[in-house]
Amino acid sequence: MASQNKWLSYLLWFGAVYHILLGLVGIFAKGLVASLAKNFYNFNLTLDPQTYWIINPLAAYMLIFGVFMAVTATSTTKYKSFVNVILALLVLRVIQRVFFITTSPADLINNVNPIKEWMDIGLVTAYAIIVFVLSRKSKN
Repeated sequence: MASQNKWLSYLLWFGAVYHILLGLVGIFAKGLVASLAKNFYNFNLTLDPQTYWIINPLAAYMLIFGVFMAVTATSTTKYKSFVNVILALLVLRVIQRVFFITTSPADLINNVNPIKEWMDIGLVTAYAIIVFVLSRKSKN
């Protein structure tokens, strides 16, 4: 059981670092956002005043979600209910991405590589499943 807690903690730390770094970049290095959008989210982002404006709250949410994951990673048994919130957000993210790729108008997703998008969906799904399984096998 202790090794499962350790693996769950490692996975949560990985997610925490990812979200914290992206949040910080979005807040303090907006010039990198277009490159990150292309590499991490598979779309071409045009940086205009409205985009800069909307990046701020999205980056703040990414940063706070990363901090939330980091706190959870420090004690997965103490913050077991936090793991459920993290899982809910991951599932919501998968549903949102599937909905986007399957229902968006062609002119919106013309630049999206569907293979990469489905691979990303698969990775987030696998991450969520592993976190779910490890959290259920962890000590109560």
